[in-house]
Amino acid sequence: MTFRNSLFLLLLAALLGFFAPDSESSNSIGIRMIRIEPGSFTMGEASPRADGWDETPAHKVTISHPFLISETEITVEQFAQFQPDFTGSRTEGSAATGMSWHEANAFCEWLSHKEGKPYRLSTEAEWEYAARAGTSTPFWSGEAPPAADAPNPWGLKGVHSGAAEWCYDWYGPYAEEDQVDPIGVSSGLSKVVRGGGLDRDSSYYARAANRASYAPAFLMMRGTDRVTSQNPVTPSSEPTLQGLIGLWYGRINLTDPKAVDEVTILNLDWRFYQQPGQDRGEMWSARWSGFIQAPTTGPVTFDASSDRAVTLLIDGKTVLAWEGGEAQKAGTIPLIKGKKYPIEIVYAHDHGEKTYLNLQWSWAGQPTTAIASEALSYSPAQRQQAVAQAPRQYLPGHHSIGFRVVQAPLPATPALPEILPSIQRCVAGKDTDLSKGPDPSKARLRRRPLLTIPSVGSSREETIAAGMHPGMLGHNHNPGFEVMPNGDLLAVLFTSAYGPGGEDQPEVAMIATRLRFGADEWDMQEMFLDFADVNDTSSLLWREGDSVYLFWGHTFYNRAYPFQWTASTDSGATWSPVRFPQFRAEIGPRTNQPVSTALRDGRGVFYLPSDAIGGTSVLWATDDNFQKWFDTGGRTFGRHTNIALMKDGRILGMGGKNSNIDGYMPKSISSDGGKTWRVSKTPFPELGSGQRPSLLRLASGRLFFAGDLQHSSGQYPDAFKERGAYVALSDDDGETWRIKQLPGVLPADPNGFHRNLNPTLGYTVARQAPNGLIHMISTKTLPPLHWELNEAWILSADAGLLATPASAIVDVKEHRQLFPSGRVRRVWGAGTLATREYRLHGRDTWFYENGVEEWTVEYDRGRKVGTETYRLPTGQKAWVREHRQDGSHTWRQFWPDGSIKSESNWRAGRADGPARIWDRNGRVSQAVFRNGSGVCE
Repeated sequence: MTFRNSLFLLLLAALLGFFAPDSESSNSIGIRMIRIEPGSFTMGEASPRADGWDETPAHKVTISHPFLISETEITVEQFAQFQPDFTGSRTEGSAATGMSWHEANAFCEWLSHKEGKPYRLSTEAEWEYAARAGTSTPFWSGEAPPAADAPNPWGLKGVHSGAAEWCYDWYGPYAEEDQVDPIGVSSGLSKVVRGGGLDRDSSYYARAANRASYAPAFLMMRGTDRVTSQNPVTPSSEPTLQGLIGLWYGRINLTDPKAVDEVTILNLDWRFYQQPGQDRGEMWSARWSGFIQAPTTGPVTFDASSDRAVTLLIDGKTVLAWEGGEAQKAGTIPLIKGKKYPIEIVYAHDHGEKTYLNLQWSWAGQPTTAIASEALSYSPAQRQQAVAQAPRQYLPGHHSIGFRVVQAPLPATPALPEILPSIQRCVAGKDTDLSKGPDPSKARLRRRPLLTIPSVGSSREETIAAGMHPGMLGHNHNPGFEVMPNGDLLAVLFTSAYGPGGEDQPEVAMIATRLRFGADEWDMQEMFLDFADVNDTSSLLWREGDSVYLFWGHTFYNRAYPFQWTASTDSGATWSPVRFPQFRAEIGPRTNQPVSTALRDGRGVFYLPSDAIGGTSVLWATDDNFQKWFDTGGRTFGRHTNIALMKDGRILGMGGKNSNIDGYMPKSISSDGGKTWRVSKTPFPELGSGQRPSLLRLASGRLFFAGDLQHSSGQYPDAFKERGAYVALSDDDGETWRIKQLPGVLPADPNGFHRNLNPTLGYTVARQAPNGLIHMISTKTLPPLHWELNEAWILSADAGLLATPASAIVDVKEHRQLFPSGRVRRVWGAGTLATREYRLHGRDTWFYENGVEEWTVEYDRGRKVGTETYRLPTGQKAWVREHRQDGSHTWRQFWPDGSIKSESNWRAGRADGPARIWDRNGRVSQAVFRNGSGVCE
C-alpha cells in the first residue's frame, strides 16, 4: 500500500469514525471484531524459563489508543474471498493457515481497500495486551490453559490454542525501557509469531508471553498433500540404491506406521542409530526389504542376534525367526554367487535398555562376518512404495500459522533500530590484494582457537556471568565456513545445551564469528540468527564470486522445507530475505540437514547435499539458479556426505558417517547427476556420531580430505595404529591418497556425545583462500579450532605446528575506505610480515556517516593492543576492551545511559578472574573464573 493510499484511508477513518459504538461488530466479510480499550500492562516475563530469555526484560507497555481486533483467527472461507484458490493447510480447523506473512499482510490491504477502513496485522504488543486481557498469569485463565473455545475476559478466542498467529513486527530483542505503542525493530530476517509453538506443540509455547518467529516468505506449497510431478515417471524396479528400505512402526506388531526407514548396514544399535526427531520409544517394530547379492554358490548361513524378535526371509523363504526375548539364532539357505535375491527383515522391540539387531553370514571356508554393505540394494520402485505406505508427510511449508486482523491506524511510534552482531559491523571492502601470502613452497601449519570459553563448554549461568548473550549455550557444533570476498573468514555454528536431547530443542540458534583479513585473532562469537522456538542447525556457507549463500535446516520442525537460504553480496555485512526452495516434482525421504559442501557442474547445475534417512545423503539440485529445485533421485552411501566435482564431470561423494565397508569409509560416485551412485571402499576409517569429514577441490587440481583416524566409539581398522586425525591429498580424483596425521588435535569434549575421548576434528569444514592457504575449522573440542595449512606441509616430512610468527613488519601504509557519499568510513594501517602475510598494524578507526567514531582498535602485527572501543551512533560507548601486553584483556559493556553493565577478564580466549554484572538499578552480582570455568570462592 502506498503512503498516499494509507493517508487517504486514515483520513477517511477519522472522518467516518472507524469504531462502532458497540464493543463488538461484524464487518463486510463476517469477521467479528472486538473493541480493545487503551491501557498499560507488563509485557514479557520477569522470571521466564531459561529458554525464554527473549521474553525479558519484562517491561511496561502502554497502548494509547483503542483498536478493534478479530475475535478469532481469519477463517479459510474469509481468506478465500481475497485469494479464491486458497485451500489452506487445514491443520487448525476452520482457521486459515499456511499463508506467508506477505499474504496475510496483503489480505489486510485488500480488506482496507474493500471497506475504506485501515486493517492490518496486530503488533506484538497489541497481541499480548489483548491476549492477557488484564491478567498477569501465563494464560488468561491462570497457570493452566483454558478450554479451546473459551473466550478471554475481553472476548477473544483461541489465543492459547489452535493456530499460531503472524504479527506485524520483525523479531528482535525487547527495549530496555518502558514503551508506548511499540512496533518492534526496523528490520530482520523473521517475523514474530504468537499464540503457539512451531517446533513443539505444547502449552508452554502458547503462553501469553511466548515469542516465536519465522521468515515472512514461509509459504505452503500449493497443491495436494504431496509434491507431485507434472510429468510422472514410473520408477525403475532395478535395485540401484544402496541398502534396504522400509518403514518403522509405533507398535510391535507392524501397525501404526511412523516413517520411512532406510538402513545401509545390518549391525544396528538404535541407541546410537536413530534419526533426528525419531525417538522410537519403548515399543516399536520395523520391516525392511530389498535385495541381497549372494557371496558364494552353496549353503550360506545367516546368524542373527537381537534384544527381542527377528524374522529373515530370502527369496520368500523363512531362513530364521523367533520372538520372545534376547537370543542368537542361525538359519541356512542355498544361494548362487552373484545373484540378487529378494530379502525381507522384520524386527521388534518391546521395552528394555537394549535395542539392537546384528545380522551376519558365513559359508564354507568363510567364518562368520558382517554382511557386506555393498551386498544390499533396493529399487526406486521399492522406495516409492515405502513412501506411499508411510504416513503422509506435511507438504513443505504446510504450516499452522494463521493471523488475526486489527482495525486501526498503525502506531506512529518509530521502530527500534535493528541490533546487528559485531560480525556484521565494520566489514571491510574488497580493496586489498588477497593473493599475497606465505611462500606456498614452504611447509606451513598453524592452529588458533575458534571460539572463546565461555560460551563453549559452559553452563548458561557461566555464559551470562561472563557478560555474553543468554541464548549462547555450551555445545557449539555443525559449522558452516567460508572465505569471504574481502578475505575475511566467517564461521556459523549452532549453539545448544549439552546432554541428551540438547541438540533437539527449539531454543537451538546460530552463532557466528569472523577472522578479519589481516587480523590474527577471531572476533568473539555472538548470536547471529535465530528463528525463535525453531531448531536452527546445519549451516552451509558457500561462495560463488561475490555472492555468499547461507543454507541451513530446521531438523525438528515437521512443517519445514528441506532447507532455506539467505545471501550476502558484501562479505556478510548484510543478508537478503530468506528464501525457500520450490520443487518441480516429488521429493523423497530426507532429513532437513544440509552438509558442508556444494558444487556447480559444467552445465550450470547447482548441487546441495543434505542428509537423507539412515546412513545416506541426498543431492538437491537446481538448473535455473535457485528458482526451481528437484530431488536428483539417488542416495549416497553415507550420512553427511561431502561432494566434489571430478575432473571428468562426475560427482564424488566421500563418507561421511553411519556407513562402512569392512570398517572403512565408503565413497560414492555418480555419473548421472546424482540419480545413481557406485559405491566402493576408501582407505579411511569409518566415522560415527559426532564426526563429519571435509572434502575440497584445491586450486592446484588436487583433492583435499580430512577426518578422524577412529570411529567415535573408539573402533578403527587394524591397519591404523595412530589415534587422532589426518589430512590427505589426492592427485587422481580420490583413487589414491597421501595421508598425514595432523598434530595438535585436541581430545573430544568430555561434556559432548563422544563415547571416547580420542583426539578428534569432530565436524570439520575446509576452504581455500586466494593466497593458496587451506583453512579448516573443527568442533567437538574445548575449544573448537581453526587450522591454517598448505599443500607443502602435507607433502613434507614436517610434522610440527608453527608457533605464532613474530617477524618484523614492513611497508606499513595508511589506507582509507569511503562511504558512497565521499565521507570517510575507515582509516587503518597495514603492512607485510617477512613471511609475506598481510597484517593490520597501527590504529584502525571506523566512522558512522555522521562522523562519530564507531569502532577504534590498535593492532600490532594483527593482534589487538591498548584500548578497543565500540560506540553507538550517538557517541555513547557500547563496550570497551583494555588489551594488555601479556595477552589478557578486560571487557566492559555499558547500558544505554552510560552506566556499566558488565565487566569480565580474559586470557588466551578464556574468562579468567573476577566478572561482575550490574542491573539497571546498579545492583551487582559477581563470579570468578579460572581458565574458562566459573569457580566458587
